[in-house]
Amino acid sequence: MISEMENVYRLGYLGPRGSFSEAAARGHSKRKKCELVECGSLEKIFSGVASGMLEEGIVPVENSTEGSVGIVFDLLAGFDLAVREEVLLPVAHNLLARPGTPLTKIEKVLSHPQAFAQCREFLQNRLPDVSRQECSSTAAAAVLVAESSRPWAALASAAACVYHLEILIAGVNDFPHNATRFLAIGREQSPCMGERCKTSLLFCVPDRPGALYLVLREFALRGINLTRIESRPAKRKLGEYIFFLDFMGSVADPVVRGLLDDLSAITTGLKLLGSYFSYGG
Repeated sequence: MISEMENVYRLGYLGPRGSFSEAAARGHSKRKKCELVECGSLEKIFSGVASGMLEEGIVPVENSTEGSVGIVFDLLAGFDLAVREEVLLPVAHNLLARPGTPLTKIEKVLSHPQAFAQCREFLQNRLPDVSRQECSSTAAAAVLVAESSRPWAALASAAACVYHLEILIAGVNDFPHNATRFLAIGREQSPCMGERCKTSLLFCVPDRPGALYLVLREFALRGINLTRIESRPAKRKLGEYIFFLDFMGSVADPVVRGLLDDLSAITTGLKLLGSYFSYGG
């Protein structure tokens, strides 16, 4: 019995049940036998993986409508963990309420800040005078709605069946092809070979003219395709930034290894986050 417990592969996700993070975790876990572990915050996912309580964690990193999830980049910089895979999840929000709740009687809408942003036009057009309450996840909003006797509603998706809520209006996100990119993080790098590999890294540059240009120039000279670049405050002083960069290619490629060697000479704090299979650019 003890040996069986020790062999359990624990995969953490941002709960509670019914969240988009759980859906991404289930998609990732299909390729391995996992025990899904509900976590109360993104910080707990990172600390759980770092401590060994979790083998991996699934975290949202960017949305096609609203852009990046800043706290995840900060946590990637703060923890010595590796990106092992990406998961792309289509995101469709529904307006949920307790059965029998009329749309015209709704007093408050609850959801995650990203969900509110992804449904901005819908809320302005259909519920302009209804108050809003931010929650830690869309599923957490559904829990509060299910437990309240008030005529509240939640912006969520799969949580409807989990918490026995009724879908008042389906597909309320402003853009139909809304999707979120999740990353699987672990303690060790995951080997990746082939054309569909993506590599993520972070770095800082010296405070002088053209410093960032010199970094980007190395990619252009080698014909390496950048898929995103993001900056976050370094949190030391105003004007200092950490850059996060994704590109197509693997550290198994000698060209990429040469690139990293050259980047180490013109950057400060260069950190390889991982090479992993890309499911969609």
